[in-house]
Amino acid sequence: FARLTSLLAVLAMVTVLSLLPLLLVVSGLKELNGLSSASSEIADFVEKNAPKGDIDAALDAFIRFSEQNQLGMHLGVQKGQTILDSVVKGKPDIGPVVVLELGCHAGDGTLSIFKALKDRPGSKIISTETNKEWLKAAKRIVAHAGHGSRVQWIPLLLPEKIDFSDFLKKAKDDYQLQSFDSMVFDHEEKLFLPYLKTILEQKMLRVGGTVQIDNVKRKASALAKYLDFVKPGRN
Repeated sequence: FARLTSLLAVLAMVTVLSLLPLLLVVSGLKELNGLSSASSEIADFVEKNAPKGDIDAALDAFIRFSEQNQLGMHLGVQKGQTILDSVVKGKPDIGPVVVLELGCHAGDGTLSIFKALKDRPGSKIISTETNKEWLKAAKRIVAHAGHGSRVQWIPLLLPEKIDFSDFLKKAKDDYQLQSFDSMVFDHEEKLFLPYLKTILEQKMLRVGGTVQIDNVKRKASALAKYLDFVKPGRN
């Protein structure tokens, strides 16, 4: 009887361990679906609580809703300022500016880019996102906050499994792009380096342009190869 009980306990443990990956996947899907729903709620809140065309008010409403509901979907004031500073630093001396934003999420980072370009009419922001629901929310938020802006915003769905080189070539042709003056990376960290290399191979980052990436300290180990590649004197 003791052996049978022990055997049953082992079998139960094996069953639990076997189901664990499935449980983790289900949990991850629930979390993703929750964030997708939350992005729509943020868009609702921004539209109701920020005057149309007021980027600062829209950013404030975005952050306030995310914080109050503990969603963790906002970049926050400090990261938003970092994005703004990076884009400003990458501006050419005169004329329109072209910015590539990879991973726009629900659009708060995009609004910081808009703020950086307010003195450069005719500028373009190419923003990509892999999550369809987040992109929908970003479209609503940016359309509301950026109303009346003379900056052109081009939101694009960028599937995870895509030839990024082909994507760049198509974007270049479709939107009459020569090169990017500034780039903001907030997509999948493992793609930072291969995407940057592709951009450089196609000579689409202007000399003097800037690249701003998120999560450097928090994910330093995952970004080690990228950080080594961009070290001064490395290339």
